[in-house]
Amino acid sequence: MDIVHAAQTGSHDGFLAGYRPSLANAGANGRSVLTGALTNVDPGARLAIATRLLDDGADPRATTDGGANTLHALLGNARLDPAAEAPLLRRLLDGGADVNAVAEGYGTPLQLLVSQFAYTDEALAPFYRVLFARDDLDLLRTGAFARSTYATAAGSRRRAALRARMERYLDARGGTRG
Repeated sequence: MDIVHAAQTGSHDGFLAGYRPSLANAGANGRSVLTGALTNVDPGARLAIATRLLDDGADPRATTDGGANTLHALLGNARLDPAAEAPLLRRLLDGGADVNAVAEGYGTPLQLLVSQFAYTDEALAPFYRVLFARDDLDLLRTGAFARSTYATAAGSRRRAALRARMERYLDARGGTRG
């Protein structure tokens, strides 16, 4: 049984059928089992499996060969449950996941979240609260398409509330807008 595939595609019960705590940091094809779990399309299964893995010592700092980390895996999902998953996002960050990591083709985790047009800023607010609570969030770091996260949001008509939040964050830290 490929435990990464089971984490990515299975139910929580299905995953547990072939899982042992010693597999919490297993990997296959350049992906950790935690990264696989965070790409599970079912938000409930994703949350349950990822929580179990973290409880068993999975490393939230895991990255793929292309630079995507656990934050990219979580925030890049087509089906998100921001209210339920915000504590998971916080736990990944508290465990050392890099909030400013740049993944090929995706940019930073927040830049990837900006591209989630199926969700309004209001719907994504639980994620935003977690991300903007961090002092190390770099909104001006160059990410996807040689643009900063701030520039990406500023160029989007759909992200006015996020842009305003970013401007408050930058102003409070004496940052310029790039």
